[in-house]
Amino acid sequence: METFSCEYFSLDTASLWNRDGGPRWSADDESKLEAIDQSLAQKFRGEIGFYQWPKSIEESDWNAIEAISARLRDQFEQAIVFGIGGSHLGPEATLQALQTPQQRHSFPVKWLSNIDPWSVREAEHFIGDKKTAAIVISKSGGTAETLSGFFHFANRIPENGIVVITDPNSGLLRQLSQQQGWDSLPVPTNVGGRFSVLTPVGLLTTSLGGINPRELIDGALQMQSTLESLAPKENPAYQLAKAFATWDLDHGHSHHYLMPYWMNFRSVADWYVQLWGESIGKKRIHDGKPVGFTPGSCVGTMDQHSLLQLFKEGPNDKVIGFLSIGEESFDTKVGSPPFPVSGVDYLTQSSFGNITQLASEATEESLRRSNRPTYRLHCPKLNAETLGAFFYFMEVACAAAGELYGVNAYDQPGVEEAKVLLKEALNK
Repeated sequence: METFSCEYFSLDTASLWNRDGGPRWSADDESKLEAIDQSLAQKFRGEIGFYQWPKSIEESDWNAIEAISARLRDQFEQAIVFGIGGSHLGPEATLQALQTPQQRHSFPVKWLSNIDPWSVREAEHFIGDKKTAAIVISKSGGTAETLSGFFHFANRIPENGIVVITDPNSGLLRQLSQQQGWDSLPVPTNVGGRFSVLTPVGLLTTSLGGINPRELIDGALQMQSTLESLAPKENPAYQLAKAFATWDLDHGHSHHYLMPYWMNFRSVADWYVQLWGESIGKKRIHDGKPVGFTPGSCVGTMDQHSLLQLFKEGPNDKVIGFLSIGEESFDTKVGSPPFPVSGVDYLTQSSFGNITQLASEATEESLRRSNRPTYRLHCPKLNAETLGAFFYFMEVACAAAGELYGVNAYDQPGVEEAKVLLKEALNK
């Protein structure tokens, strides 16, 4: 149960279990996973939609997404996307992780999520005098930051360049799209924003960026099939959720970091932070007790030279997950510099990918020697199917953790209050 491997990634949780000062796997844990599986099966039959969504996409959905994408790429030079939270992090993470430099420049896609004056000025410079399309994403249709950015730039976007992704039936954006005749796509009513990366929220921008969105869904479907083929006690998503909850609730490790070692996965780690923080950090249903670990993101080897000191010798209250990539198709050797230098063959004869992987493994080994809990998720290939499988796996693990913590993993009451207070302040 300490290792899991499939076509898209391997997961090693050996250092999370059966160790001094840490949790030990027991028959009681297996029975808890059985109960989780039964509870989730009932919720996934309709109340919670992310789990079955990859199977429910119809060809008409794909035709709409691909037609809008092809039209915008044909008629416009670039696109700006207005969205925040789940309407931003997953889609941006997908393009940041997968796009080649050529794809980024052939049809640039920029997000305006934070609407501070600096970001607005950057968006103004991005649009410039270029023919720009606008994608406006808000499930509720009334997100203040999203609407304010869109309203500001709407007079610089041609009418045929506006596309709305929102609730299929209600909300201001749905009303405007019907009145103005804008193209629109639905956010499924039973899929929350932070679980929506594999819906039109993420699929349209993925297609605009030159990535085949069907491959994202293929990876998710393969992961779903793999997980469903396993008994609950063997399900790695359930096991990871159980490890997270046990380290937090029983052993006081309340800070959980995900540490990718490729910079293009930085936004993937930010997506992980939102998924877990907004899903698990809340009051328990049965007694109102506040629960939830604090998720964090960092990137090696940059943060290996900063946060590692804290991780290794600071308070032992953290769980560190390493995310590594094995892609070799565009790895490059360091090579020799054009000046004499001795004793550096260990660098010049290596490749950047090899140095990065070994740095990741050295960091993990250093933490293990200090008795710090770690786990490793390794993707052998960098492609859309792998990323789709990763997204889906983490969503299932998060749903399972919600059962263990006794919370509703799909609402966000703490976020909603701040939205109300902002609107009240603006109205004053």
